[in-house]
Amino acid sequence: MVECFDINFSDLSVDDKDKQFHSVVGHIEDILMEDEFVAMHNAFMEKHWTEFEDTEENKFIYTDIFREYGRTIEKYIEEELNDRVPNFNMIQFENELKLRQHDLDGEIFEMLATFSDFCAFKMMFLDYKNVSLRMECYKNIIQSFCLFMIWLKMKEGRTVDFSLDLSVSKYVVNPF
Repeated sequence: MVECFDINFSDLSVDDKDKQFHSVVGHIEDILMEDEFVAMHNAFMEKHWTEFEDTEENKFIYTDIFREYGRTIEKYIEEELNDRVPNFNMIQFENELKLRQHDLDGEIFEMLATFSDFCAFKMMFLDYKNVSLRMECYKNIIQSFCLFMIWLKMKEGRTVDFSLDLSVSKYVVNPF
C-alpha cells in the first residue's frame, strides 16, 4: 500500500513577512465580498457619485468626499482587520503596500489604492457614475418600450392586464 502526502511548497518558499502580508490581503478580500461592506460601499457611492465630473479640474467637494471615504470605508476595513489579524498594524501594512506597489495587480489593490491615491479615488467614482448613467438609460429604454407595447395593444383594441405585472409585498419603514 502506498501512502500519499500533501505537500504545500508555497509555504516552504515564503518568509514570515510574506505570509503575514498575504494573510492580510486574504482577509481584505473576504471583507470586500461581505454583504455588510458591499452595502456600505454602494451606499457611499450612491450618495456622492453625482458630484463627480470627468474634467481635469477638481472641485473642492472632492476633498471632503475623499476624507469621508477614508473615515468610513478605510476605517471599517481597518477595524475588521484588527478583529481578524493578531497584532495588525495599518501603518505597517500601508508601508508594505508601498514597497510592493509595482508587484501588485488586481481589483483588491485597485480598491486599496483609492484610500491614498486621489486619482484612483476619482476614477472609481467616474466609473461608478458611467455605470449608473447607463443603467438609468437602460431603465428608461425598457420603460419606454413597455409603454409603447401597452399603447400598441390598446390601439389594436386589446386590453392590458396590469395585474400580471403587480406584486404585493410587505413594506417596513426602518425608524433608524
